[in-house]
Amino acid sequence: MTALLILFATAIAVLFAGLTKNRQFLQPIALAGSLMALGATAYDLLGGNPNPWNDMYASMFQFTPFALAFSGVTLLSTVLIIGLSGWGFRNLNETLGDNYGLILFSLCGALCMFSFTNMTMLFLGIEILSIPLYVLAGSQRDNLSGNEAALKYFLMGAFATGILLFGIALVYGATASFDLETIASAIGDGRHSAGMLNAGILLIIIGLSFKVSAVPFHFWAPDVYTGSPNLVTAFMATVVKTAGFAAFYRLFSIGFAPAEDFWSLPITAIAALTMTVANVTAIFQTDFKRMMAYSSISHAGYLLLAVLAIGTTGSDRALLFYTLTYSLATICAFGAYIAVSEPNNDGSFSAFNGLSKKQPLLAAVLAIAMLSLAGIPPTTGFFGKYFLFTAAFAKYPWLIVLAVINSAISIYYYFKIIIAMYFTREENDYVVSIPSGVRWVVLAGLLLIALLTFIPGSVYALI
Repeated sequence: MTALLILFATAIAVLFAGLTKNRQFLQPIALAGSLMALGATAYDLLGGNPNPWNDMYASMFQFTPFALAFSGVTLLSTVLIIGLSGWGFRNLNETLGDNYGLILFSLCGALCMFSFTNMTMLFLGIEILSIPLYVLAGSQRDNLSGNEAALKYFLMGAFATGILLFGIALVYGATASFDLETIASAIGDGRHSAGMLNAGILLIIIGLSFKVSAVPFHFWAPDVYTGSPNLVTAFMATVVKTAGFAAFYRLFSIGFAPAEDFWSLPITAIAALTMTVANVTAIFQTDFKRMMAYSSISHAGYLLLAVLAIGTTGSDRALLFYTLTYSLATICAFGAYIAVSEPNNDGSFSAFNGLSKKQPLLAAVLAIAMLSLAGIPPTTGFFGKYFLFTAAFAKYPWLIVLAVINSAISIYYYFKIIIAMYFTREENDYVVSIPSGVRWVVLAGLLLIALLTFIPGSVYALI
């Protein structure tokens, strides 16, 4: 709760600071607030006392180690993204404060989604997360693809919200409660309407699948990711993805755990479709952001394995570690992409041709990020997939075999970038420089990836 209050106050501060002419202070303010919130979360997680907040808001929030650990992942991701914003938001003037404020308000929604104990708060958290993103997606008002992305995101998000809300209403009608533990008790004791409950759970699965861009509810993601500003896309691919799956896991592990026999089948089908369709489609992409969009969708398929593994030891820890490693690799990849593509207005794979000779550091960071996303040992992405696949193997061995096959398929399109950087002759005269903010962020991301590679078990002690 302390982190949530700090973020809210920081968001208000940057909004008012954006009204002044001295906008060079906006990034430091946003960065300082995010770091303070990260520090407060780390303090509560590693030895603080969040119980006063838990006692005060027990009917809505519970700041458990699970909630605090996932809050730390999204806060760390946001700190790195704000670090990139000095370069990524360099063309913004009057709207610079608005952009920082909207990012921080969206992050407040993510923190609500980690700690909810009531489905009403889940719905509010999703809306607080999503509404600022509709604006951020279209923040480049003179960009037609950005306007298209914002409209598609808003319309699809509105439909998904309606479906989710209808599902929550049906669950309430079946169990007479919004409280997760009360719902679980009603299901376990048989004090519910089975037909209404099953219909509600299905609608909630559909609504959440829209939010995490799982197949067949993913069709908005490639266009929205491609048309949105680069930093907004990075935020959606990391913070929003982490928030969606943490909420997914929390809802189904606490509220719907007694009904696992019903919901496991549709989620299994969605997971299998998501990883297969996304990886096969990504093979044919030639634009980096569109490839990363399908990459994000494929990782949604893997992350659904954690939901299916509910009840097995370490499934929550595997989800935490995977989201952390995926977020770090994705932010490093976008940091390199921003430095290469924006000055030259070229986001195709060919823009990376010969990058290893121009900027060896940038090429190395991007190569390690691609290897980690592909799950190549000994990168941290390999350990993320290992922990996740191990947690789900006992229940779904055939699905893990399919996931391994899809991981092998993903190597093909991730290696396209590496081949372009190291083994393809440069066919353009692009000039690539590394802005100082981008340099420090990718180095910090690279250091964290290295630390997690050598001590992957350290994250497991957090929850």
